[in-house]
Amino acid sequence: MKQEIISGCKSLVAKLRKYITPTFLVALTMSFIFWYSGKLRYTYTAEIPISVVIEGDRHRITCMVEGTGHNIVSARYFKRLKVKLRRSDVELIPVDGMSSTYEVSSASLQNAISVRNPSLKIVSVSQMPYLIFEEE
Repeated sequence: MKQEIISGCKSLVAKLRKYITPTFLVALTMSFIFWYSGKLRYTYTAEIPISVVIEGDRHRITCMVEGTGHNIVSARYFKRLKVKLRRSDVELIPVDGMSSTYEVSSASLQNAISVRNPSLKIVSVSQMPYLIFEEE
């Protein structure tokens, strides 16, 4: 049984070699590349992770962004977006019952990230964990 499967595969490969030439494979690859690069010109909405550092406190949040496919692919896979912020760049809301603990306003965080990434429109951001700052 195993021998029959192997001989069947060999005969199938031999038949396909007559029809699939290296020139055909190159043309197929090039057409895929042109099609894909054409599709990247459209506007898309996607989630991308962004590393946010607020005065040494690093968090990874997920942002919903809108932009061209080129900008989204570049930001997601090649740039690895990292945003450094100061306390004054975002609105910090004190957490009730927890001293020196603050919640970052989503709207102010979205605005701060938008200013630093003009190629992408930030639609929304995920909630950031609480920040704890030492009293000065």
